[in-house]
Amino acid sequence: MRVGRALFGVTVLIVCGGGLLWSQGVLRLPADWRPPSAWTNLIERSETDLVARSEAAISDEDRQAELPPEPENPKPSKPVPVVAATVHKGNVQIYLSGLGTVEAYNTVNIKAQVDGVILRMPFEEGQDVKQGDPLVLIDPTSYEAKLEQARAQKQRAKAELEHAKGNLWRAEELVKNDYATQKQTDEQRMLVARYTAEIAQYDADIKYWQAQVDYTTIRSPINGRVGIRNVDPGNLIRAQENKTLVTVVQLRPVSVIITVPAKQLQRDGVSLGQTNLPVIAYAENGITPLGRGQVETVNNRVDQTTGTIKLKAIFNNEQYKLWPGDFVDCKIIVEQRHDGLTVPSAAIRHGPRGDFVWVIRPDNTVAIRPVRLRQTVGGTAVVDVGLDANEKVVLDGYPRLRPGRRVEIVPAKPDDGSRLSRLE
Repeated sequence: MRVGRALFGVTVLIVCGGGLLWSQGVLRLPADWRPPSAWTNLIERSETDLVARSEAAISDEDRQAELPPEPENPKPSKPVPVVAATVHKGNVQIYLSGLGTVEAYNTVNIKAQVDGVILRMPFEEGQDVKQGDPLVLIDPTSYEAKLEQARAQKQRAKAELEHAKGNLWRAEELVKNDYATQKQTDEQRMLVARYTAEIAQYDADIKYWQAQVDYTTIRSPINGRVGIRNVDPGNLIRAQENKTLVTVVQLRPVSVIITVPAKQLQRDGVSLGQTNLPVIAYAENGITPLGRGQVETVNNRVDQTTGTIKLKAIFNNEQYKLWPGDFVDCKIIVEQRHDGLTVPSAAIRHGPRGDFVWVIRPDNTVAIRPVRLRQTVGGTAVVDVGLDANEKVVLDGYPRLRPGRRVEIVPAKPDDGSRLSRLE
């Protein structure tokens, strides 16, 4: 800086002195005199170099003046308050997550098989019914009349058959003594066969009309719960309309169809066909459990459009928390780890190079540690690589953290977030 000032002063002195001598005529040169080209280039380079040195000196001086004075005894930075958690090692369940759709184990649409007027529907909507309980009573009068008619025709045919058998026996006895012709015997034998066939036909008619009478009382084929009826008593129904009168669903047990990515299924070693894996159903929030069940069947084909495969699970549904048509979050237990490492999911940070955590070292300084996760369920992350048991990681207080920064661990409280924001 001093050298720059000296050069600047010399330059000013030379310029001012030369101008004074020139004005007094001391340094007058001939009018036609021109300096050599080498002199001209040297002068230009010298002027340029002097100006650059002067500007650099002035700029360096200004920057030096702008910098704050360095303290004689620098103080260490204040520790950053953070909330910490310890890496836990213990038994961990590895889950395969999927969206499930609840379906009734059995669903029966009650429909009429005969025509008639509905007399009664002896049930309450939403009522639990047992197999064989009557649900719909249709007027059976016309069908009972047909049944009685078929029975009467059978009785008449039986009487005619007995009469024909007697005539046949007498004709055969007369033929033996040549008192009757063979033609008469054959005619009696034909009548016996005819009345025998009529009796068989009337037996079939009796069975048919008995079935029609039975169809006028519609009974529940399963144990389940009835829904809202679609037809009220007093209406005329026809079998050809194929209309559902009421629906009965079996809710204990209940089925859940789970959709999962096929690649994850292969990664976890689950084979196609029948299997037996525990599964837990949660509400949409992923926290409230609704029931435990078993995966009984893995579908035999992958949906090429979505790359997913369907699994069928059975739940006892003792408390009726699973309802057909509802969506649930299902966690299939595919592995049991006895030495799994877990941390709260709040400790996991995400960066351009993947997941990482802030690890608190024994000297209360922090460092960035890349990690590889196996799963994150219910606020807990299972770590495959990157952490050791009993290490401490930062849960809250990230904004002011830098590698090597000293931290102060503060207890977690309900109002911890506001406290940290005030401290920072």
